[in-house]
Amino acid sequence: MDLNGLEFTPAQLAELFGQSVTITEPQIPKNIVVQKEKVAKAEKAIPFKGKNKKGLLWVVHEPEQAYLSDDDFAFLSQIITACKMNMDDVALINAATKDFTITEAVEQLKPATIILCGVPHKLLPVAVDEYTLFPHQNRNYFVSDSLQALRNDKLMKSKLWTALKEILAL
Repeated sequence: MDLNGLEFTPAQLAELFGQSVTITEPQIPKNIVVQKEKVAKAEKAIPFKGKNKKGLLWVVHEPEQAYLSDDDFAFLSQIITACKMNMDDVALINAATKDFTITEAVEQLKPATIILCGVPHKLLPVAVDEYTLFPHQNRNYFVSDSLQALRNDKLMKSKLWTALKEILAL
């Protein structure tokens, strides 16, 4: 028997399809929408070194490096160790390598403290004087010269250390 040749009376159709189904707009299952949101967030995620366990975001601006030169990384590691922390406690990003704003990095990582070394003032979310602790939106901002400049200048180094002691209650 060929199903294509079947004919039904209106009464038979009404009995078979008593409740009509009408789709006015395509429905996207919720799990697909969630997956799209996760993919969009992953594509926008800002890469960083460390695990950000203590909510300390360290932003550098090193156009020639993925993150830092070996010397600057060693210097930063010494600073972090002197603060009784390690790289797992901080998030390190290089503002010169990706297309993101400091504000986007803060939104993603949600740090309590943001230390910016050698970052051009035009990239800062607020106007901040160098070597001055600046509270803004429940976060502490501190701007200094580049790590390379800090490594070679005792006065700048001591200003950074003084600020870190205050910020981290050392």
